[in-house]
Amino acid sequence: METLEDLYLAGRNPEYDANAKKLLASRKILAWILKYCVPEFEDSTIEDIRDIYIQGTPEVASVPVMPDKTNARQLPRILGENTEDKTLTEGTVTFDIRFRASTPDGSALGLIINVEAQHSASVSYPLVTRALYYVSRLISSQHDVDFDKSHYEKIRKVYSIWLCMDPPGDESGITQYRVQENLKYGMIGEEEKHYDLAQAVMVYISSKKRDPGNRLLRLLYELFKSDDNAAGKMKTLENDYQIKLNESEEGMVDIMCNLSVGIAKAGVDKGYLLGRQDGRIEGRQEGRQEGRQEGIRDGVRLGKAENQREVTVRMLENHMPLEIIVRITGQSEDDIKRIAEEESLPC
Repeated sequence: METLEDLYLAGRNPEYDANAKKLLASRKILAWILKYCVPEFEDSTIEDIRDIYIQGTPEVASVPVMPDKTNARQLPRILGENTEDKTLTEGTVTFDIRFRASTPDGSALGLIINVEAQHSASVSYPLVTRALYYVSRLISSQHDVDFDKSHYEKIRKVYSIWLCMDPPGDESGITQYRVQENLKYGMIGEEEKHYDLAQAVMVYISSKKRDPGNRLLRLLYELFKSDDNAAGKMKTLENDYQIKLNESEEGMVDIMCNLSVGIAKAGVDKGYLLGRQDGRIEGRQEGRQEGRQEGIRDGVRLGKAENQREVTVRMLENHMPLEIIVRITGQSEDDIKRIAEEESLPC
């Protein structure tokens, strides 16, 4: 079982993830994602998407992905506040965010949409194949919920939108994958609405700068990649996007800033590079591998220690409760109080 320390060193923080998902599930943020990722809404206003088309309360980390589990809960199965607080990783794989939306064309069926926040694109499989699996599950799980027997004409179109925080080459972009018709011989075709039922959308968020060409990418950069503090982020959201966060949402942004995964990852990377350098210098020819490995371990420990102090200071500056700082950083109360005293901060 992964510990907080394991997650911390891996560049993932469960407290950060839980707050990020809750913030993304806000209609105020989802409206922008739909505007730029779902063609049905490209001509709609943000206000209409937010207030009219998004249906019910988006479900956050509560609907299992795997077969025989997605529909295991009793009705109401789709809408409702079936949310769970996620503080540590769990064995069951769930959709990060799942909700329904009506469409501007007045289609009676509407859409089912899934939004996933993916910290790293460097996984052991092509991430887009997982996204395609998710859209497949979004379709198959409609059986006995949206349609029964052979009424496949009632299948709702689905989208799985993946927000990739660590894109290849650190480049930003939005890429869509969908089913298309190809008349290889003859002219027998189908109406597009009969086969255009699933799309996977990959949203790549660069850390290099605010992308000047796409407002959604600039918004996501501000939320997840910029170095602005919580007040700066909220000011940008309100001034540039007319997004006014409520008190609960402001708290989520504040926590995310304090628990920034980017800071944690930077500390580990720094320790890794120092360790690798030491390992190469000190390792003799016959024991070079052993020296390198020991250097890496020392470097990671150094990077973690430096990072822990930086995160602790930021949390103290934002008046986070002592017990929360202990739980997230793994440091003792005495160590945190010592840092507070050295930095002349209240504790």
